[in-house]
Amino acid sequence: MKKHSTAIKRLTALLASTALVGLSGCNVQAPEGEIQGAAGLAIAAERAISGLERKVLQIDGFVVPYLQGGQGEPLVLIHGFGGSKDNFNRVAYYLTKHYTVYSIDVPGFGASTRDLNADYVINTQIDRVHEIIEKLGLEKPHIGGNSMGGWISGAYAAKYPGDVASVWFLAPAGLVESRKSEVIQKFEKTGEIVLTASNREEFEKIVDVVMYERPAFAPGFVVDAMAARAATDQSLHKRIYKDFKTVPSDLAAVLPASAYKGPGLIVWGKEDRVLHVDGAAELKAAMPGFDVILMDKVGHVPMMEQPKQVAADYVKWREMIAQ
Repeated sequence: MKKHSTAIKRLTALLASTALVGLSGCNVQAPEGEIQGAAGLAIAAERAISGLERKVLQIDGFVVPYLQGGQGEPLVLIHGFGGSKDNFNRVAYYLTKHYTVYSIDVPGFGASTRDLNADYVINTQIDRVHEIIEKLGLEKPHIGGNSMGGWISGAYAAKYPGDVASVWFLAPAGLVESRKSEVIQKFEKTGEIVLTASNREEFEKIVDVVMYERPAFAPGFVVDAMAARAATDQSLHKRIYKDFKTVPSDLAAVLPASAYKGPGLIVWGKEDRVLHVDGAAELKAAMPGFDVILMDKVGHVPMMEQPKQVAADYVKWREMIAQ
């Protein structure tokens, strides 16, 4: 607890200092593709506190930045739609003393290459993730993902069952759901894609839909920068979202049909408005050997909303499956 409090104080001080940098008009340059200026410094500070270092690799047609840190068995983390490698910074703070964490920018998102003519459907992204993991030299990592990243992780295990040690599902997409979420219903009725934004106001609405409660330490200048990035990406991300909808949500079918039988941990917030929590029961019914944790007062991004608890549950589960 003391370590956590100290880190929070350090983060607060670093955020304050980056705000001063921004106010002073200094032009702080982050690596190409990353958020720039004071916001970029704040994000870099959060990475450093969590023991993560930014690195870059290249696969066919894409530059892929990723974060690496910690020690122990490899754990590859894959973000959700519209997200980035930094979605795992706060949970990584509690994980890097147990595992070597790799958090990647999925092609088309974060600071990775944007190619308007590329194919970003799930099956293509699975093969890109496979190429990334091979480039990292990881023979049989544990893998986990949120939302889109959860779908990629599960489908990856189904396609490459011998290359996965375990799968951690954080509110994964790719399921039919017995009850459709608020976001899915709105898209089907109106065609509106709630998870893309053209301005700060729309981005604020995304945050409120995705999270049950906003986490601490999200200063306005960082939100401004993230909103600007979302607006720049809106056209591409709308296309990617629509492409996803052309692919069957068949995770609960492809996993039991594959050679991958586990282990798997399903974590879902009971207040998820993006993907209904009923998806947990659907995936559990398909894969009875998987374990399930449902979280009170948590929305669609458990690792950002309750990073300490999510990490503690994961570490405990990893210890259990290792016995």
